[in-house]
Amino acid sequence: MKQSLLIIFGLLTSAYAFSQQKCDSTNLQVDKIQLQSFWTAFKNAINQKDKVKLASLVRFPFTCDYCILDTNRQKNQLYIKVTRATFDRSQYQIFFADRLVKEANKHNLPQDFFIFQPHFNTVDKKCTYSFQYIARDENAQHPGMQHWFDIQKVNGQFKIVSAWTLP
Repeated sequence: MKQSLLIIFGLLTSAYAFSQQKCDSTNLQVDKIQLQSFWTAFKNAINQKDKVKLASLVRFPFTCDYCILDTNRQKNQLYIKVTRATFDRSQYQIFFADRLVKEANKHNLPQDFFIFQPHFNTVDKKCTYSFQYIARDENAQHPGMQHWFDIQKVNGQFKIVSAWTLP
């Protein structure tokens, strides 16, 4: 009986592990050209402060835990869902932060693919890439802060699907 349960548990564990998409550097090689196109369009949009071009690189609604406080966020919410309307009204501004623009312009693809960290998104069940920049330097009074953007393939093109911060 124990052996049968152990075999069943092993088979279920194997099926679960192999059913998840592998997200590692091999995915980067497969997605290289599309990531390069995304990065070029992203840099152009933020350098030109073009919210229309930027909106074309976003899947709406997207979640954001550091977006600008407005009437759409209640004090006890951990994040807001940014719709196209709230993006157009104010939330697009998070993409025009001087530090983000400066960091994005430091990197050119394909040689800088290391800026993308692949991981499996267990909510969407998809491979997701993250890139980050330092939003606030560490000092004696503050531990510093990093802003992250997650991107995924949506209908064959990469789109920003969330924005979050650490710590």
